[in-house]
Amino acid sequence: MRFRTALSVASFFLLCFTVAVWSTPSDAKDVVKTNPAAETQTVLGKIASVGDREFSVEVREGEQQGKQKFMVDGNTKVEGKLLVGAQATVEYRSEGGINIATHVTVTPASGVQTR
Repeated sequence: MRFRTALSVASFFLLCFTVAVWSTPSDAKDVVKTNPAAETQTVLGKIASVGDREFSVEVREGEQQGKQKFMVDGNTKVEGKLLVGAQATVEYRSEGGINIATHVTVTPASGVQTR
């Protein structure tokens, strides 16, 4: 008889524990630390060089002029053809000091946009 009582009490406590776990709010159970989504930035300039998985754009900020390098990955959407001398509008995100292009719109030097 004691064994059945002990088993019943243990089952009751297990049931209470299970109900308590299931009744917690879902956002309290699923706490996952993630990096906030990287903000995208936009730059406009002339394409200075084109490589296999990267390209650079000459950017003018006020009186200063410099080059910005961008990496291309499988998620990069490119409208037009990356050609040296063409104008490009680049939307990008920075990850670990590396600029990764997310969307590139290329306008040839003639001003006509190609697809």
